[in-house]
Amino acid sequence: MQAQVQAWRYRDTLARIEFAPIISGSNNDDPAWKPWTDSTAQDGLIQRFKKPLFSANPDKTDALAFLVVKSMLLTGFDAPIEGVMYLDRPIREAELLQAIARVNRTGFGKRCGIVVDYYGVAQHLKEALAAYADEDVEGALASLKDEVPVLRDRHLRVVDLFRQRGIESLDDTEACVEALGSERLRAEFSVKLKAFLASLDTVLPRPEGLPYSGDAKRLAYLYARARNRYKDTPVLGKDVGAKVRKLIDDHVISLGIDPRIPPIQLTDAEFDTQVARAANDRAKASEMEHAIRSHIRKHVDEDPVLYRKLSERLSDILRTLGEQWNALIAQLQQIVDELRSGKAGQADAPGDLPAHCAPFLRTVLDVVCAGQAPTPAELLRLKDVTVELVDLLVQELQSNRNIWTPYKRAAQDALNGQLFDHLMRLRPPLVDADKAGVLADKLMEQARANHDKLVQL
Repeated sequence: MQAQVQAWRYRDTLARIEFAPIISGSNNDDPAWKPWTDSTAQDGLIQRFKKPLFSANPDKTDALAFLVVKSMLLTGFDAPIEGVMYLDRPIREAELLQAIARVNRTGFGKRCGIVVDYYGVAQHLKEALAAYADEDVEGALASLKDEVPVLRDRHLRVVDLFRQRGIESLDDTEACVEALGSERLRAEFSVKLKAFLASLDTVLPRPEGLPYSGDAKRLAYLYARARNRYKDTPVLGKDVGAKVRKLIDDHVISLGIDPRIPPIQLTDAEFDTQVARAANDRAKASEMEHAIRSHIRKHVDEDPVLYRKLSERLSDILRTLGEQWNALIAQLQQIVDELRSGKAGQADAPGDLPAHCAPFLRTVLDVVCAGQAPTPAELLRLKDVTVELVDLLVQELQSNRNIWTPYKRAAQDALNGQLFDHLMRLRPPLVDADKAGVLADKLMEQARANHDKLVQL
């Protein structure tokens, strides 16, 4: 009955799938067999078989799901998409090993193949393996039943990550996501979740895997929520088999998160809506905090001094306000507004300084003044020097747009030398040789991060 229920869910797919035999031809063949013995027709069937049943692009799919063969395609056939092989005749020795190898090619979201042995061929496996070294054939064929205890253990390991922190139900979404605020725990969760989902993909669609599908969906949803919250976790992609990926993607999408869409950033139009949907003020503060952290990580190389100060400011706010959620949200909103409007750091730069020079001026001030506030006269001079240095960078980058490729190292060194020489020729001296070298290096790295902006000026 359970099998019938499963089949009913896929009735539309089952109704459209096709079968085709691939037959070795001979002179005495019935003419009616020609569609399956003709080599050109066979090549067409094979190409159809290698297309997936499902794809976002319908033109890339094909309903041919089964090839019926005797000896042809059992050896030397390369189709990683092949997921299951059904055996109903005796095969031995090298032919047996090659047949298993055909279905055990990884790819297309597949980590192993399934051999359905109607004849008892597996009894000949030990004999077939005798001629090979143990390490060459280890794990060539294993019973799906042996994977069930592994699945059970891996499920327990990932669920225990939350139970050990006093969270008894995976349905307590906010508590689970808050627990994943620990970067170390997120990393451990990612590793153990992928291992659990890999075992589940191997066992499904056997009935032993079905009791775990509910927790697979819940855990994948938690992963997606944590990815959206903390913005530093990769999408569950090729690490997850095709069967389980469809299962969890459909569930997560039904709950309003598309795993294929990157996490919402604070500059996105939907950011305020996402924050407003948070379960409570603590969750809102967490959403805002990690959006700010993500923005800093993304842009720190473009303006190292500004984003270092913003990171320090964020840490001070979190430490000072603790769990005063209303005050904390107000302070975080102020940072968000500054970053969105582009006003962050504006107070540090003279009003007549070109906008693209401001990040470089902050770097010059950081190296030259070493944290001390410059006098108005010093600031005016440093502004003029910065404009000269940035003009030099812009001119070189616009004339040599691929300067950052590895084989252009000589050009990079030459540009670094120009910056150093310019600094050393200034009278009166701005910095000594050591600081000039440090500043030239920092400006080079900053120019690399701002390359696209500078070449478009």
